[in-house]
Amino acid sequence: MSDIALVIVIMAAFLHAGWNFFLKRSLDKLAFIWSFLLVSVIVYTPMFCYYWFRVDIPIQGWVCIIATGLLHFLYFACMGGAYERGDLSLVYPISRGSGPMLVPPLAVLFLHEKIDPLGGLGIALIICGIYVIHLRSFAFVSFMAPVRALKHGASFLALMTGLFIAAYSLVDKVGVGYVEPPLYIYLMLLIAMVLLAPVVLTKKRAALRREWSCNRYSILAVGVVVLLTYMMVLFAFRMSKVSYVVAVREVSIVLSAMYGLIWLKEQYVVQKLTGSIIIASGVILIGMGH
Repeated sequence: MSDIALVIVIMAAFLHAGWNFFLKRSLDKLAFIWSFLLVSVIVYTPMFCYYWFRVDIPIQGWVCIIATGLLHFLYFACMGGAYERGDLSLVYPISRGSGPMLVPPLAVLFLHEKIDPLGGLGIALIICGIYVIHLRSFAFVSFMAPVRALKHGASFLALMTGLFIAAYSLVDKVGVGYVEPPLYIYLMLLIAMVLLAPVVLTKKRAALRREWSCNRYSILAVGVVVLLTYMMVLFAFRMSKVSYVVAVREVSIVLSAMYGLIWLKEQYVVQKLTGSIIIASGVILIGMGH
């Protein structure tokens, strides 16, 4: 993985953890998601127009755009439901951690990518670190806690979020080969916003007003950051293997753990710090891989 791609993905991870923190603090998660998607679509309309009138999108590109738009709609819906039911330190590790477990074998199977030993070891360390972050203690009985947690609503929805992350990561790796990333990501967010609109505008009008009244600055900030974050990752897809990009993005778990420990006063400090060190080691190994 090149140094430039590594820096881009780590910056994207920092921004991604940040807007997930604001999402967790919101009053109504789905209303917050739809609001920042609307802001993003409005703010980046000039960028969309610039690319729209200068490039032609082939049929393969449109297939990827529609597919990723649908997958992101499901991703946002599941993520919102998970944050309504669970803590940041619970939902984020499961949702972001299940992606690296699924993407590498799928990328090898469908995209014919090859993972070198150093990169494979880095991915394994990240997955291990994600598991450790989720532990409540280092007692033997606690090592089954992450598995048992999947029976609960928040963990199940977080796992579903991870499945959609793995799916759209593979689609996006192909899609950015046909469509310029700024145009691709704008259309993807637009489709997700339109698909969420019927539920939000019919059942959550009061929540929308309340969310804007209490969290307008967070909505505006996330609206600007969310497209930028995805765009950075799509550019990284063009420069590196999808398995490496998705794995390095999981450094955001370290950041989200810190946000939870410092600002949300969440528990299990030792486990989260230990897991963070393991994840950081994995990121370094992936950065050394080629």
